[in-house]
Amino acid sequence: MQAYLIDIFDSHIASQELSNVGVSGTGRIIMGDKLKYIIIKLKNMGSTALNILKQEALSIGAELANHKDVITGKIAVSDSILFGTPVQLRIIVKKIKSQQFGLDDLSAELENILEVCDKSFKKNNPRTLKTGKGHIIFNGKTYVAGILNVTPDSFSDGGKYSDYSSAVKRGIEIEKEGADILDIGGESTRPRASKVEEQTEIERICPVIEKLSKTVNIPISVDTRKPAVAKEALKAGADIVNDSSGLSYDAGGMSKVLTDSGAPYIMMHSREKSPENMQEDLEPYGDIFHEILSYFAMKINYLKSKGYDEGNIVLDPGFGFAKSPEDNYRLLSGIISLKSVGLPVMAGVSRKSFIKNITGNNKSGVLSGSISIASYLRMRGVDMVRVHDVKQTVSAFAALEKITPQDDIFK
Repeated sequence: MQAYLIDIFDSHIASQELSNVGVSGTGRIIMGDKLKYIIIKLKNMGSTALNILKQEALSIGAELANHKDVITGKIAVSDSILFGTPVQLRIIVKKIKSQQFGLDDLSAELENILEVCDKSFKKNNPRTLKTGKGHIIFNGKTYVAGILNVTPDSFSDGGKYSDYSSAVKRGIEIEKEGADILDIGGESTRPRASKVEEQTEIERICPVIEKLSKTVNIPISVDTRKPAVAKEALKAGADIVNDSSGLSYDAGGMSKVLTDSGAPYIMMHSREKSPENMQEDLEPYGDIFHEILSYFAMKINYLKSKGYDEGNIVLDPGFGFAKSPEDNYRLLSGIISLKSVGLPVMAGVSRKSFIKNITGNNKSGVLSGSISIASYLRMRGVDMVRVHDVKQTVSAFAALEKITPQDDIFK
């Protein structure tokens, strides 16, 4: 991977003003692209390629920010920042398609990124996940997945819903509170949590899933890293597999379950660590976004090689998993980078310890911190958030909808 998104700027207010002053529909389409701006990071590019790209960018009013020694030839390889409007960047792509020094390969990656951006701006041809409870269409809405932990030891609500009746009752409540998806798990993924045996996990969640699948009208995702558990949960009525190991616990077993069932798959980045050791011996990230995106690319290619449809995958950067508090906040600040792959993005930040480090461990502080970050994620275009406090999150999103409507005047 040579390129990934850093940020996208799109002023809905300015776009609306074009219409307000009487600009024609054709004019709004032409000028609308000039109100948008895209910033892309290039990785490990040769200095010759960067010098050529610099000239191409400058010639059409875009820009490439290089290390000061790229032009002198003192360094052979460097990262760089490319930025411009969608129109300018498309011109650059055309110009470098036939160039040497790796620019032809870069043009393909830039083209993919621009396609992702175009979908983000116009919400056309959205990704769709097909489930037994209807389609999940990623066209600008941020879906809310309500957490139901059927565990005695989860970090936030362990033990509250560990028995069948209380779990079923809470699942029904989660739907009534406005969740779009119900996420059910039977193994705690908190740091240093002990591994749960497959049969125990199956016995915890499958009766609950079976009952709720016949009771609620929203899709159910099963939060598990174990293929055997995922298989039984799908049989019981789950629609989606949410794998906190990101295909690193048992890649062969999980890929078979997914390929055989065709179920949508949420792939989380965990740096191939488990809950037992995920916060031990943390190595600092160099470029956290490049590392996570490269991890996803590798795992996606593996699933594709097994015959699984890439269009069924949702990406989760794994907040709190093998990441320091500083890593989590850096990941939040650049969350748009995860859109580079062109797949929907889910984030689970609810009640995480890196929030408590700021707000304190009191209930109101953790709630306000969780809602604030969920709202930020919604404004940054994240496709799904996984939360404990469903009712409050849904209310916050309803208020945000009034401020940042999702209607696109250019459609």
